[in-house]
Amino acid sequence: MSRPVVFITGSTGFIGTHVVIATLKAGYGVRLSIRKAEQEAGLRERHAEFNDRIETVVVSDMSKRESFKAVLQGVDFIFHLASPMPGSGSDVKKDYIEPAVNATESILYAALDFPQIQKVVIVSSILALTPVTALGSKVVKVKDNTGEVIPVDLNAPFPDGVRGHGMKYAASKIFAHQATREFMKSHRPHYALITLHPVFVLGENLLQTTPEEIHGMNALLWASINSEQPQIANAWVHVRDVADAHVKALETKIASGTEFLLCRPPVSWEGVARFVKTEYPAVGCKLEGPFEGGWEIDTSSADRILGLKWRSEEEILRDVIRQQGF
Repeated sequence: MSRPVVFITGSTGFIGTHVVIATLKAGYGVRLSIRKAEQEAGLRERHAEFNDRIETVVVSDMSKRESFKAVLQGVDFIFHLASPMPGSGSDVKKDYIEPAVNATESILYAALDFPQIQKVVIVSSILALTPVTALGSKVVKVKDNTGEVIPVDLNAPFPDGVRGHGMKYAASKIFAHQATREFMKSHRPHYALITLHPVFVLGENLLQTTPEEIHGMNALLWASINSEQPQIANAWVHVRDVADAHVKALETKIASGTEFLLCRPPVSWEGVARFVKTEYPAVGCKLEGPFEGGWEIDTSSADRILGLKWRSEEEILRDVIRQQGF
């Protein structure tokens, strides 16, 4: 019997590399979407022990449905992780929302033509379930599967700099997720459509080879450790837990349309400061309380249905700090 094949977009990113490994270790074959043919060599080197179960396909424009129709023959499952990142442009509609929505809709519509596809897992974000201003809020409460539509005023000006880019990225996740919900209602696809909403994803970056290459959420955690006050919320999830959630989604009976928030129990910044100062004194942790507020994330769906066991904040901290040479 041939192995089931999982088509994965975003396979060369921070989360994607871990998802590929978890999927291969679980015994699946993978067909990996890349934007340029020259990406294949590095990808195969990274996953050398599984090369006989890896295919690559070049999808240069994810906004076109025909791009996906050409690569879904023989695919049993889909993981869609690819998304435009903050800093990719200044026009919120053109550079953020349209690419995210079009890519998501394209793969959902393309999959309709392949009756053998059993599940499509869309990787969204906690930002799809919160106002675009949530990144600057000290207290946020989030629950999945509420059906709530998050309003976004695209006529209101976005701030300049990193904060503005973050808000535009959040807007793209809100609109892409709403497009997924609307597709589900109007087309009732033959495949099960599942959405994962990870919070701030941290842990070992398999793409990072030097301390200077730290970026994304890991960079914000590192900046927090080296600042008096946190630079990110206390809602963390280990990147390997996100990868495990993908495999669990394939192997668990799940009602189509179900959404899962992925987050370990809220982190205590007081605890973070104590741990780093005790275990890694050479880091010179500057965190000093009191620390106000905290995000509350309801992960009861993931706990009950996927049965995930969340990795500890200490494991996350060790992974990030070790990659910085300590």
